Amino acid sequence: MSTRHITLAFVSAALLGAAPRAESFPPGLSEDAVKSAKSPEQHQAIADAYAKEAENLRAQALAHRHMDSYYSEPGYRSNKLGLPRHCRALEQSLNAAANDADALAKAHHEMAQAEAMKSK
Repeated sequence: MSTRHITLAFVSAALLGAAPRAESFPPGLSEDAVKSAKSPEQHQAIADAYAKEAENLRAQALAHRHMDSYYSEPGYRSNKLGLPRHCRALEQSLNAAANDADALAKAHHEMAQAEAMKSK
């Protein structure tokens, strides 16, 4: 196996390992925090964490969109290796994860508002 193929294998493995997973939580947020959230402040903190995660995921998606355009330039050898397709797939996956994070942020924001109304 050539050095180029080994390098590509390591890069691909690193990128795939960094892809969003459904069971993961944004940094600073734990499963227990989500399960035990009761107060408006707790739900709003969760909403804020998911909103920030959505922003980070969209930034990663944008970076992959730019990589796609670099790899698609004429004469770039990675085009033959499928890297533009890989970048487009990652971009779509990251944008979908960002949309999911936005939905979770919205839901927790609504929970925060509902809890605030209860306490009045």
